[in-house]
Amino acid sequence: MLLMCIISLFAVLISCSQADSYSHYITISSGKWAKDASLSFQMDSILVDVNKRYDISLEVINSNQYPYQNLWLSVSHNLNDTIFVNDTIEVKLADEYGRWLGSGAVGLFQCEVPYKTSVSLDTTYTYTIKINHAMQDAMVKGIEKVGVIVREVEY
Repeated sequence: MLLMCIISLFAVLISCSQADSYSHYITISSGKWAKDASLSFQMDSILVDVNKRYDISLEVINSNQYPYQNLWLSVSHNLNDTIFVNDTIEVKLADEYGRWLGSGAVGLFQCEVPYKTSVSLDTTYTYTIKINHAMQDAMVKGIEKVGVIVREVEY
């Protein structure tokens, strides 16, 4: 019994020290993502410390219905200024043998990709990250959710 209490306390302490400053997911309707359907993550209520740095990751949750090995994303953001900057990001969802990467169960697989590292953020700005898929298909199936995660950099 004492061992279980110690393990539980340790798990709570680890999870509290690794808390996300921002974590939001958008569900893709019916797992079918249209090329012109932009996902907008507006970080207007993010609690940050201007003296700290943050890492930003993108997360994709796909089903085994996704027909490709990778997913190309077009990402625009205003993290540095009021002007939006565009990036193209490749997310590897499966290896060369077709085995899904990341963690998963019951036909859903979750992959996290580092996007920006050691970014300075300020509470006076409203940051926005917009994501579209950049695949050749007008509609990709099997993408269930896309998320943005902001974590304080631990030194």
